[in-house]
Amino acid sequence: MSNPNSIEDSIPNKSQRELGIIEKLCSTYGFVYCCHRDGRYFFHFSEYKNDIQQAKIGDVVEFETTIDKRKQKPVAVNITPASPEIVGENRVEGAIAVVARQPLNNGFDHLNYMPDGKVTYVKKGETYFLPYGISDLQDSSKAVQVGDQVTFNVSQDRRTNQFFARNIVVTQRGPPVVSTAKRFRGVISTMKDSFGFIEREDALKEIFFHITEFGNNIAPNTIQPGVEVEFDIQNRLNKDLASNITILPKGTVQFDEIDTALHIGRITQPLQMKTKKSSDILSGRLLYDAPDKKMSELPFGERDRCGLYTLLENDIVQFVIARDKRDGMTRATQISLLDQSFLKTKEHREVGTVLQLVDNKSGYIKCITSDQVVPFRFSEVMKDDFQIIEGGPLEFSLALNPHNGDIPHAIRIKLLTKDNFRSMINDHEFRVIGVVERDAQENHTSSDNKSQQANGNDSITIPSSRQHEPGVIRYLWDDKEATIQFSTTNISGTTALFCGDKVEFTLTLGNKFATDVTLLERNRLRGWIAIIRDGKGFIEEANVSGNIEPILFTINSFTGDNIQIELGDELEFSVRKVSNRPVAENILKVSSTLSTLYSVLPSTHRGRVVSPVRLITIDECEILGRIQKITDDGTPGECYTYSITGVKNKRVILLPNDAVTFSVAVGRDYSKRAVNIVLENETRKGKIDTVKGQFGFIDFPCEENKKIFFHNSEVDGGFELRTGDEVEFYAQYNVKTYKPCASRLRRVNNLQRPDRLITKLKTINFDENTRQKLIIVRQPRNADEKSKGFTNARVERTPGVLIKS
Repeated sequence: MSNPNSIEDSIPNKSQRELGIIEKLCSTYGFVYCCHRDGRYFFHFSEYKNDIQQAKIGDVVEFETTIDKRKQKPVAVNITPASPEIVGENRVEGAIAVVARQPLNNGFDHLNYMPDGKVTYVKKGETYFLPYGISDLQDSSKAVQVGDQVTFNVSQDRRTNQFFARNIVVTQRGPPVVSTAKRFRGVISTMKDSFGFIEREDALKEIFFHITEFGNNIAPNTIQPGVEVEFDIQNRLNKDLASNITILPKGTVQFDEIDTALHIGRITQPLQMKTKKSSDILSGRLLYDAPDKKMSELPFGERDRCGLYTLLENDIVQFVIARDKRDGMTRATQISLLDQSFLKTKEHREVGTVLQLVDNKSGYIKCITSDQVVPFRFSEVMKDDFQIIEGGPLEFSLALNPHNGDIPHAIRIKLLTKDNFRSMINDHEFRVIGVVERDAQENHTSSDNKSQQANGNDSITIPSSRQHEPGVIRYLWDDKEATIQFSTTNISGTTALFCGDKVEFTLTLGNKFATDVTLLERNRLRGWIAIIRDGKGFIEEANVSGNIEPILFTINSFTGDNIQIELGDELEFSVRKVSNRPVAENILKVSSTLSTLYSVLPSTHRGRVVSPVRLITIDECEILGRIQKITDDGTPGECYTYSITGVKNKRVILLPNDAVTFSVAVGRDYSKRAVNIVLENETRKGKIDTVKGQFGFIDFPCEENKKIFFHNSEVDGGFELRTGDEVEFYAQYNVKTYKPCASRLRRVNNLQRPDRLITKLKTINFDENTRQKLIIVRQPRNADEKSKGFTNARVERTPGVLIKS
């Protein structure tokens, strides 16, 4: 007994051949979609009974279905290619009902293309219409027309069951058809989602249309306002609408007959805002001297202006006359404002510079005479091919905007040349935006001297000639960069300015100093502590590629109390130039953002240190090191840069040729760095150079000197180290001073002597009752250069004999 609820019951007849379309092809398998019922079946290439290399997505195939015994799912088997259509053998007689049009190459779907031609024929008393295309004509070079007698084959699309006329042959030409229907032309004026309106060329009105009237061969994205079209007019439900619409070349539709003669007139009525009560599109009026030497009035509308800038009453304009072919009405068009209009009307004109641009559509202007900031729109510029940049000079008028609380805005904007701008601003002071290139030092002399005393000889020193130098601001003037000096007495709103700060200042031509310098935006940089020594160090700046210049800082420059800093800490700071080198000021410790700047690749590599991060002298350092990758076969590979942020244990000291393991990180600019660096063998070797009480120095090449500090508390085993002893140790940076120091010292060479004595003592039988034993008070040692020799008298003793204390 079979289970009636099994998956096999969903397949009507496993031996029945079905029609489908190849939907997907992979490396050794694919999927076929059934045409006549909802089904998608897996198939293996071995079930395709033809050359699988010739198969492609969209091919029509025949197949059978069966059940995969392993997965219990239906699959397609015994697949053979099939024709997508069934073409009848008998020829059918008919006539052309609708002439097919040549499809346009404008992005329509060729696979689902539906031809727009129609062939009619009569069968058993009923009339049928079958679609056809240009490609279905056996002789496509000869045009057909409505009424031509033809023979054809009837085909059926096996996927959609749609019938078509194929292999059409004209047997008899029909009588010439004289089209009585008049074709109309116009321009699309409005377009919504699937419908719109066409402004007619023959009448002063618009007509409705639906997007389906363009046919299936027109891409929807080509139907836009301004497109010129040709159409028929049909009456549906007592309303006229456009049908059978075709697109015309641009410039075909002409509404007006334009007289090329130029006229000069005066605006008597500017354009009025459109309201629901007033929808007159020709609301403007102007007067001009007609050829009969009489004053005549002409209307004009929005589209009759040469630009979108505002026209006011009594403006002197230039125009031409256009006559509408639809109703014979004349109007003024191609209207442009003349420069003499500003002289005759005595309109007050302002001069200013572009303060800010917004979205290439609008912006803000800074008036020179009043320090007022007013908005403007690009449409108010009285020039077609204009280019506005920040800082560019402009001439304009001010008008109140009733729709924005009567806030003044700039209208009728005219671009100025450099010479005209200079002549207009010679007697004015105006505000300019710039960037601080060098900060002033006048107010920082006393505070800097205090920091010098606190930090000792290694602190930053400012030359006396530099302490009273003014600052420098770089700004844009006449499309060229210029500089101007400023002093701390002219700063308003803040106590100090730093390099990179964006400021606004008053510029007076002929004055060498900027006045009323105001901070607009503080330039704050980010970086990481790379090196610390004796109250100062160096910062690696973030978001800088290539040769990074280290930025000097001092502990006194941090804001806040009890600042605890470590190597690799991320900072935010301002920059000041001291003796042409960058110095960090107003430093603030911030949370780390390093994980957002680089993406670490999962692989781990072996390598060697080529050049480490190190302090060369008290004022020079290398904040970027290099690590060379070592391949599996031991050959050198690619070199990667690294900084202190890439070292896992930031206290460990890396030296040239050290063996390390590391990962590679990729930055936002696709630059690569070595990260997660781990020293494989942290044990170092060296000789004791000097011992001074509880501390000493090891002869070991590390950073700026050849010696490394150690303390006796770090000596393992309690041995007393002497000059010349070979030791093993770990080289790290001190927690407090961040200087190199040695820890966990262990002596390598054993200076106990004589060895024969130790060997003999092991064979002696000790008397457990008397508990006699050998106690070494001190290790034997050689005489040093300071010793005066042996002072005690030498007494001959028998070797191996213990002396009671």
